[in-house]
Amino acid sequence: MPANPSPLAAPTVEDLHAWYRVQSAAFAHDRPGEPVPSHAAVRARLTTTGSSRRQVLWLLRSAASDPVATASLRLPAGEDGIADVLTAAGTGGSGAGGSGGGGHVPRADGQGGVTGEIRMTVHPAHRRLGTGSRLLATVTEAAAAEGCGSVVGEVTSGTSGEGFLATRGFVPVLRRTWQRLPLDDIPAPVAELPDVPHPGYRLTAWEGAAPDTLADGFTAALRTLPPLPPEAGLAPGATRWDPAHVHETAELAARRGDRLLTVAALHGTGDLVGYATVLLPGDGARRARQYDAAVVPDHRGHGLALWMTAELLRRLAAAQPGLTELYTAVPDDNRHLLTVNATLGFRPLRRTVRYRLRLRRR
Repeated sequence: MPANPSPLAAPTVEDLHAWYRVQSAAFAHDRPGEPVPSHAAVRARLTTTGSSRRQVLWLLRSAASDPVATASLRLPAGEDGIADVLTAAGTGGSGAGGSGGGGHVPRADGQGGVTGEIRMTVHPAHRRLGTGSRLLATVTEAAAAEGCGSVVGEVTSGTSGEGFLATRGFVPVLRRTWQRLPLDDIPAPVAELPDVPHPGYRLTAWEGAAPDTLADGFTAALRTLPPLPPEAGLAPGATRWDPAHVHETAELAARRGDRLLTVAALHGTGDLVGYATVLLPGDGARRARQYDAAVVPDHRGHGLALWMTAELLRRLAAAQPGLTELYTAVPDDNRHLLTVNATLGFRPLRRTVRYRLRLRRR
């Protein structure tokens, strides 16, 4: 690869095809048994971003012009450290430098800078040749030049990507378990749960952005998401969750061809006290991604998370026929949500580790 590869300023159609060749080969190699993301899904992630995020891309080729590796650096567009929450949705490949989940956002790093998120993928046929090391040097140098105090990247546990980061100064800051739920194997008690009364509460649902009458309550529920370690470079509690940003997130999903389906619990005269959301893929994929589920503190302990998610599962078949499974990621220290998901029938799929590297500021 070139000693100092230049960023990919404006990806062409051919560039996007080359990018996908690297991503699909790495995904098939590193995640056997999982469906490879479609070209459309990968293209949408690269070409459709929110107004509060920007990204820098690198596409590396061999001397014969074959695609060898890809990298992205995700940065907040403003000074508040906010980026959109629909990062990747599980479509990234896992390579020598890492792959990510998504669903949360980079944040300020507490050292006067922001945290950039890196995703590096080396084609399996070109690994262990020094490409990843040189690409990592390029990406971290670019992050430092952008004012980042640190970068984070996520890799699958036990893979070469984990060893790659661990031996280059990265430290583990967050561990997550990815889970899958076959939709034809939902336990009977879960399928019946939406019909079980929860006195004082009722369920409602919508697609896209929250209705105006519920937007404030939905925003308040988002702000109650359990805080993650600041060093993880993820901070739901610090996100600029306001009605405008919530609406922008739904619009971004629509621009990518996807849909957000949300089930919420209402209390009393209609106060929103909890929600569960799933991303319905627009590319014909047969698996959907469940994002966050939250219940405001004063209403926890009533089984609302289980109730809402069971109703969400009931609605999936009608909302998007052909879906066969739901998948999600849960921090390993969130024992309550892991227990809820086990009751729903989720099964372990893989584990990932999010690593962080502090950068020398310029």
